[in-house]
Amino acid sequence: MNIAICDDQVGYLNLIKKKIIECFHEEEIELYVYTYSSVDEFIDSVKEHSYQFAFIEMRVENNHGIEAAKRLKKRNPACQVVFVSDQYRRVPEAFQVRAREYLLKPIKTEVFKDVFDYLMNWYLDQNIKFVVPIRDIGRKRIFSVDEIKYFETYYNDLEIVTVNDEHFMTHVKNRYRLRTALKSRWFMQVNQSVLVNMKCIDFLTDRNVILKSREVFPTSRGTLVKNHLLYDKFLKYLEKKK
Repeated sequence: MNIAICDDQVGYLNLIKKKIIECFHEEEIELYVYTYSSVDEFIDSVKEHSYQFAFIEMRVENNHGIEAAKRLKKRNPACQVVFVSDQYRRVPEAFQVRAREYLLKPIKTEVFKDVFDYLMNWYLDQNIKFVVPIRDIGRKRIFSVDEIKYFETYYNDLEIVTVNDEHFMTHVKNRYRLRTALKSRWFMQVNQSVLVNMKCIDFLTDRNVILKSREVFPTSRGTLVKNHLLYDKFLKYLEKKK
């Protein structure tokens, strides 16, 4: 993942980079953060780098932040812009150029964390897909995160079940790559064999996880409390998104 920061205040340039690195926890994705104090240098860098996110100070080089965002979008249209400013009244301007978010200076750690978590959740929802070789069809199949309801391991086999109740079998070795990425995308490790998409959960008991499609999975005693806390956190996340 490539993230750019454009700000002619060196202190904030370094601060935002530091906060991005501190808030980034995706083990499966490599992170590269590029800093620029000049708009022209920033825009020229698009020749070499395709950015997923760009943090742009609205008043960079005498109020050229909006212009910088417009120039960036022409060359790197998929890049999501986060404007940074000490002026709340400029929020409407930011969203006229379809900014993804707006950060006010001075930047508070908790506010930055919430914004960055939102950005990463959006990015992963849009981009995370898995290419898995499927035994029954003799070729690879692409799965998106929200398409997977749960997966379950049986000795040397891994069964992937979709929200449309399609069942696919692959080798168990593929679980390690899937498990690491899915657990960061609101998937719950119910027991040693089963990982469940929390969007598909109806409710939890002291012994089981019950899905909306009525599948029931026994919960490991060692993960019982942890899973209840995780599910509460997930419900609060959904409430916050409304």
